Amino acid sequence: MEFELEIPKKQFIEHLGIDHNHRIVFSGAFGTGKTYFLERFFKKHESYEAIHLFPVNYSVASNEDIFELIKYDILFKLLEEDLDFQKVKIDKGTFLPFFLGNHGTQIIPFLLGVIPKVGGSLKEIALGLIDLDKKFNKEFKEANLTDQDRIISYLAELTKNQGSIKEEDFYTQLICSLVNQLKEKGKEIVLIIDDLDRIDPEHIFRILNVLAAHVDVKKDGDQNKFDFSKIILVCDIENIRKIFSNRYGADVDFSGYIDKFYSRSIFYYNLSGEMIKSINRVFGSVVLDYGNKEMSLNEIRRDVPGAIIKQILHSFIQFDLISIRVLKRIFSGSQNLKLRKIWSKGKYDSLTNNDIELVKSLDFLLYLFQDLDLITEKCKVLIGKEITYLHGISNEFFISEIVKSADFKKYYWNVNERPKANCEPLEFEITLDQKIFKYIINSSFDPNYGSDKYQFRVISIIDKSGTKISIEEVDFFSLLASLLEETDIKDVLNNKFEVT
Repeated sequence: MEFELEIPKKQFIEHLGIDHNHRIVFSGAFGTGKTYFLERFFKKHESYEAIHLFPVNYSVASNEDIFELIKYDILFKLLEEDLDFQKVKIDKGTFLPFFLGNHGTQIIPFLLGVIPKVGGSLKEIALGLIDLDKKFNKEFKEANLTDQDRIISYLAELTKNQGSIKEEDFYTQLICSLVNQLKEKGKEIVLIIDDLDRIDPEHIFRILNVLAAHVDVKKDGDQNKFDFSKIILVCDIENIRKIFSNRYGADVDFSGYIDKFYSRSIFYYNLSGEMIKSINRVFGSVVLDYGNKEMSLNEIRRDVPGAIIKQILHSFIQFDLISIRVLKRIFSGSQNLKLRKIWSKGKYDSLTNNDIELVKSLDFLLYLFQDLDLITEKCKVLIGKEITYLHGISNEFFISEIVKSADFKKYYWNVNERPKANCEPLEFEITLDQKIFKYIINSSFDPNYGSDKYQFRVISIIDKSGTKISIEEVDFFSLLASLLEETDIKDVLNNKFEVT
């Protein structure tokens, strides 16, 4: 399933168009489709040509300079372009040291050796390497006509400065020459460095420091490293902030450090607006398998597990707490909500997820996110937020299901062990989320099923100060987080045994 990208596309076009906006931090949470968006945005764009790099894929040894690998990766990408290598211009003093030995044969084998480290394709850049080799041989003839002492002097200087954040070596000048040749085609040339927050912290700050040093040296806010028109750093800026604090300490000013890496403001990529627009398509794509029937979320009304799943997904989407990557897990085939035990006492007495239906919803969410603690943290983010409830679903409905789940053993006792002669509802209470919930369970005979039917209802809520509060004042997600942290439900979810 794909989402429309019109809202973020419009926002990004406006951001790119800001005057002198040449360095951009493109921020978004993991799994929100940042890479997919950028690839679609720049593909065959009439105004931009993008060089898209993924340093996280590099095979970087601990003693290697990641920025050198970035340079070679840029070069390989440029070699795939239709460029005229006879137009390449390199400063002679920088060029000559590379040809003291076997001229072109020094550089070409070296570049071939770098390809596996950055994931380049020899097939794609072969023609560029051949043309470059021809250029090297031609320049070598001119190099031999110059003063040997001057050559050796430049070689010594190069060796001394290699790896410097102010470097302007042969490969840097070669990249600049090729980038400027691409600009002659009438497009702005954009360098995208993706997944910045997924690489080793040493490498993150090496990349950032080289880019910042270039700005400091050139004293020109419009000039980028390698002469790119724009440089886009892709990450979740909050992750970079945490990594920075861990490395340099929480008292060091992160804002003063990071503001060198963007020209105007951070661009925050958020797809939740498009996902909300497509919510019916999302729910229509999710099929729940109950064992005896299958239903899409669009068909769900007062069905307990389906309604809870639908509301939680909607709230997560509303506040950008669910990624496209996670949603894709539920778009193929039906999801199992079949009958299973959740607790047993002895050989025959047990509770199933037909008795405590919230467990079906939580099983589904656990499949989706693969981590119960992660679900709990997402619930905490929503505490105090203005949640939009879906049509036909009330806060009372949710709160009752949570309280019932929190006290499921008392529910079992009431249903299975109290004297049948006593038909009066019993009153119970449980403390959850620093509130005392009093509730009753009514029983009545259901002629359709030939058995007793039980109805669970919260009758009063008292907060820790003893003040009565209404059920509408209870924060659903605060209560759900407490259920997952304070009760036996965590054990229930971790012990999945089938009904036999």
